[in-house]
Amino acid sequence: MALKNLNNGIRLLLAGSLVAGVGFALPVVAGADPTSAAATRQKLDVLAVQSSQLTEKYDQAQTIVAAKQAAANLAQQQAQQAAAAFQAARARLSEVVVAQYESPAFSSTGALLTSDSGQQYLDTVSNLTLISTNRGDVVVQFDGAAKASAAATKAAAAALAAATKTRDALNAQRTTLAQSIAKYQGLLATLTAAEQRTYRNTNTVADTAVAVKAAVPVTVPAPTAAAGKAVAFALAQVGKPYVFGASGPGAYDCSGLTSAAYAAAGISLPHSAEGQYSYGTHVSFGQLEPGDLIFLYQPIGHVEIYIGGGLAVSAPTSGENVKVITVSAGDGYTGATRLT
Repeated sequence: MALKNLNNGIRLLLAGSLVAGVGFALPVVAGADPTSAAATRQKLDVLAVQSSQLTEKYDQAQTIVAAKQAAANLAQQQAQQAAAAFQAARARLSEVVVAQYESPAFSSTGALLTSDSGQQYLDTVSNLTLISTNRGDVVVQFDGAAKASAAATKAAAAALAAATKTRDALNAQRTTLAQSIAKYQGLLATLTAAEQRTYRNTNTVADTAVAVKAAVPVTVPAPTAAAGKAVAFALAQVGKPYVFGASGPGAYDCSGLTSAAYAAAGISLPHSAEGQYSYGTHVSFGQLEPGDLIFLYQPIGHVEIYIGGGLAVSAPTSGENVKVITVSAGDGYTGATRLT
């Protein structure tokens, strides 16, 4: 059976390789290494899909970490403000207490000496008591607010730490997976000349077709100015390396590329393929227009930007660069969205 290139091979793996939560079923790489181009390429195909799915989970985790960091920063700022307000209120109360002892006008004795009548004396003492009591109540309120803010800061810091731990665990798994991909790419490079010729021969027709189509400028006009800008930006990134979690300008992962492309068009998208799938209007494969986003796998783990003529720009997986590829409605296709 003819071997497909890695881009098309990615779409062959059945969905569901990603385990819920942080856990991810990494491939077993121990034991005998494959001894043929076909077996090695099949290993790479499986790893590529797993890489896409894991990258998606990492991007989602990174978004959560950013949100938790912002919340922690805000909580810390509010706690500092509450603590400062408490200290100021306590200082004002201290001033009142000191004044009551040092100034005749702010003591019961002073009130007795300066009052013209018994009622005036009682009124003055009552006012002094009210001032002192109110100052004390204010201090108690500020103290409660400061303690509540401190507790909120502690909770926000704990949430940030948990989110960071999840992200870092995914990153560690991704590092292991990238090492496996590099291993099999190295094995493929060491195959005998005969095996390499066999592999190239089985892919010559498909690869040549892709190369020819990619070399021809896209003539299908984008439906909107924003879509046109996104397409132009994506095409300008062709040749830049795929880097896990990157969103430019020197490297990209899949959702990093599409979010950067639409940012160039003035449209904000999350750095997450699954998150991007909820934006815009869903369209069928037959309705695709330049600028539409194409999504792969279940759960969603990859996104590409359609540029017309049956082609898309994709940041595929570790060890590859951003490239123009052919697209099809099968082999892992999940759906598409139109943003403009």
